[in-house]
Amino acid sequence: MLTRKQLEGAAINSGDVSGWEVSVPKSSAGPIGGQRLVADKPACQPVADALSGAGAVTAVAAVERSAVARDRSGVMVRIRLVSYSPGDADKVMAGLANADTGCKGFIGSTGNGQEQHVGVAEYDGYLTAQSNVTLRLTARIGQQTLPVYLDVGRVGNSVEYFMTFNVTGDDPGTGSTTAQVQQHVRLSAVH
Repeated sequence: MLTRKQLEGAAINSGDVSGWEVSVPKSSAGPIGGQRLVADKPACQPVADALSGAGAVTAVAAVERSAVARDRSGVMVRIRLVSYSPGDADKVMAGLANADTGCKGFIGSTGNGQEQHVGVAEYDGYLTAQSNVTLRLTARIGQQTLPVYLDVGRVGNSVEYFMTFNVTGDDPGTGSTTAQVQQHVRLSAVH
């Protein structure tokens, strides 16, 4: 399993991907995983865990990156690389695979009174990890609806999470970006 330092070395940085500005989000300086998003349907909890970065399977180490397209299209990719104890990455992927077939949508809450309505559907992603799950989510917060492409792949004992969306609310059409491809290549190289 990879340490935080090894994940940092595998993560893309500014200048690594042509056409993309990469930064480290402020939230990544805190503890592993944020406030857990709790789904109202148990079958959907693995998707909620993937969105919130906190879940039933405890991470050993994690790093995050934000990649924003320089062409001003508004496309952004939130990247999270997570290292797990042996066998735990498989548990994460199995939970997501079950949610892939058993979850069509849910209402998620973090306990602070705010709710997120999330529609869940499959889409044909392009991630070529050892195992992967690709979902098109429709997140509705208040009156705004945002299409989000969630691509999750296992590489050894690590899991890479990619959340691709357009900050303008437009549908980016796919989660496959050069930022995602380059990040997958770099993580695969250290395993």
